Amino acid sequence: MAMSEWNDPADEERNPHRAEERRHTRDELEARLRERRIALTGDESDEEVLLIVNAVETFEGRLAQLGDDSYVNTPESSQPDDEQLVLPHRLDDESAGAYAARIVAAAERLA
Repeated sequence: MAMSEWNDPADEERNPHRAEERRHTRDELEARLRERRIALTGDESDEEVLLIVNAVETFEGRLAQLGDDSYVNTPESSQPDDEQLVLPHRLDDESAGAYAARIVAAAERLA
């Protein structure tokens, strides 16, 4: 879904159920991020949540291309096989945009 289509006020005027659908979608996206132990502050906009989700999907897609499905390379692992294959943790003071950019950069570094 393109960012410009995510929160279009004109769409909400045409479809009064759009706000409820958007809340439901956001809840699902936030749940996916929580499953991956990604910290959310609660202050993220809809677009920022989507930005993080897209970055995570980019990273995970790259891992899949590499054939990595190891449970050892997870943020919960005390000793991952390869730290490079672990989704980066969000820093306490890191903005959603900066975090998403760091995830994408980590995905691009995967050889």
